[in-house]
Amino acid sequence: MTDEYKRPLLTKKQKTLIKTILLNILLTILSFAFVFPFLWMLFTALKTPQELLQGTEVFFPTEPQWENFVTAVTAIPFFMYLKNSLIIVVLVMVGTLFSATTAAYAFAKLSWKGRDKWFIVMLATMMIPIQVILIPTYIMYAQIGWLGTRLPLIVPAFFGGGAAFYIFLLRQFYKGIPKELSESAIIDGANHFQIFVKIMLPLTKPALITVALFTFMATWNDYFGPLIFLSNPDHWTLAIGLRAFQTQFGGRFDLMMAAALLIMLPTLIIFFFAQKSFIEGITFTGIKG
Repeated sequence: MTDEYKRPLLTKKQKTLIKTILLNILLTILSFAFVFPFLWMLFTALKTPQELLQGTEVFFPTEPQWENFVTAVTAIPFFMYLKNSLIIVVLVMVGTLFSATTAAYAFAKLSWKGRDKWFIVMLATMMIPIQVILIPTYIMYAQIGWLGTRLPLIVPAFFGGGAAFYIFLLRQFYKGIPKELSESAIIDGANHFQIFVKIMLPLTKPALITVALFTFMATWNDYFGPLIFLSNPDHWTLAIGLRAFQTQFGGRFDLMMAAALLIMLPTLIIFFFAQKSFIEGITFTGIKG
């Protein structure tokens, strides 16, 4: 048999190129499937009421109604709700990072009696629905005079409230850091606080960003907590404000989509700029034992 028949139809480089092209085409199709709902929201927000009545017959707005976004901001005290949401989100993020990092370090790097048993108990709290403890929690906050304030939404974050998953996430990351680093620091005279601040926190930056993003999204989109504890309209968040907006303009889907996009925008912007660290934190945490 001649060399002409022995030669493969495609070289290894050509096969790799074809696989790359096919993979990019597949990823493009899948990405469009994820982006399509956002495009639908945007185009709906820019339509006129007459175009909305035509349903799916009109996909692109003929004359974009950018004033719908102005109406969404001015029809309700949007910026007051935005300020309230930012206050709660920032403080909850600070509290969650503080409690989750310290607890995770204690579970991962410190030796103390009953450590593993208490870690199991902590994980078990993830299986308790919030509705189960709602009534006793509400009664407790009523007795100490916290109802109608932001305190029930903020203070628990500084004591690990709702942070069991984040503690587990960070613990896995801490356990992947070689113990020789801590032992070397102890030999040099460092205490556990110095090891935690100067060694552990810098090495776990991707995981901390991941926890911060999860906390931001959960708190920013939280509707149940503010609905139960914030009786004063001056303390309402954007999640409750959107519900009030829906009550006022329930039949105007163009205005509803405009308001929803404005509330969703901060989450999209933050995730866009932090996605590299977010994916790195999830990936590294998954492969560390």
